[in-house]
Amino acid sequence: MIRLLQGQLHSRDERTIILFVNGVGYHVAVTNAFTAEENEEITLFIHTHVREDAITLYGFRTKNELNFFEILMSVNGIGPKMGMEILSAPAHAVQNAILQGNLSYLTSIPGIGKKIAERMILELKNKLNPSDLLQSSGTASTKPANTSNQANEEAIAALEGLGYKRNHVTRVLAQADESDTTEKSAEELIKFFLKKV
Repeated sequence: MIRLLQGQLHSRDERTIILFVNGVGYHVAVTNAFTAEENEEITLFIHTHVREDAITLYGFRTKNELNFFEILMSVNGIGPKMGMEILSAPAHAVQNAILQGNLSYLTSIPGIGKKIAERMILELKNKLNPSDLLQSSGTASTKPANTSNQANEEAIAALEGLGYKRNHVTRVLAQADESDTTEKSAEELIKFFLKKV
């Protein structure tokens, strides 16, 4: 089983890359948050997914991202493709949503319905190790999201009333947690959103 690859990025599209390692090109699935330049030397932690008709490699920049991906797949109904979609959300915001029981954020991720979101919270809340939590940079963090669920919900409802889509709103508001360390009111969140769009 392949667990780690180090080589040059040969080429890429939105969700896959070809990693050139010692004369061999490996086709590796990545999240849409993955960044690297062609010919850049990179190291990827690999999950090898074997089916009867295919062997697929999934690549991650950090061991913690790989661990979170494999934890996600322990939830009934989440396979590798959905796992990659979730890690594109971004991953640190998903982890915070699980820890806080934030259903509205989880269901804003494409392919995640209410039942799967509830399962994620129920099954993963106690599996997430504080030392494995991710920030947007991919480093470990134990800092929870700063924005209260109530303020978030009020802001989302108000912005939906203005015609914005819920999944768009929740993704933009997730950035508010990274912008500073103070808890924000619904009014501040709405202003934050409107500045960003």
